[in-house]
Amino acid sequence: MMKRRIDFLFWKNKVSMILVGCLIVLMSEPATSPSFSQELDKVRIDYDVLFKKGIKRRGKLLNLSGEKIGDEGIKRLIASGILEKVEKIDLRYNEITATGAELLAKIPPLPKLRVLILRHNILGDAGSLALAKSNSFPNLEEMQLGWTETRDAGAKAFGSSNKFKKLKKLDFRGNFLANKTKEELKKSLGHLKSLKLF
Repeated sequence: MMKRRIDFLFWKNKVSMILVGCLIVLMSEPATSPSFSQELDKVRIDYDVLFKKGIKRRGKLLNLSGEKIGDEGIKRLIASGILEKVEKIDLRYNEITATGAELLAKIPPLPKLRVLILRHNILGDAGSLALAKSNSFPNLEEMQLGWTETRDAGAKAFGSSNKFKKLKKLDFRGNFLANKTKEELKKSLGHLKSLKLF
């Protein structure tokens, strides 16, 4: 019985010493060592390769969905000249903010563009307002702005915009729109083939 008690105390003491040793090693690590997320931030995006990979159907489709290019990527995309021939752009899940939307809204007209998908970005009212006032998309037939943190002001801007003469489909699902705003949009945009608000 005594031997078991001594063995148990010895084992308990040994485990405690190992734990103390591990703590000392962990605490001796420099406080300035880079974290995993800091290391990821150092990864550079090769936009040219990414854009070339996203071009499909002989240059008519640009699919960058989920690539997280952000506003810097939008700036580079505009400068690349790729957009001039594109008929459909998919920019879902790209961490684009109002800044990126404003950049898109200011580019020279893209007469070939028919579909612009910006769902699941962080445009807010400022981004949606900029797009609604834009002359960049004269032949746009479909715009997807669902889940973009747009509120009443941004959505209403499309209801009063005269910039999208050929627009047939508009998607505002998943945004923060009051019921009154939805009713107003149903009236002002009732001519559209598809208006998604819910």
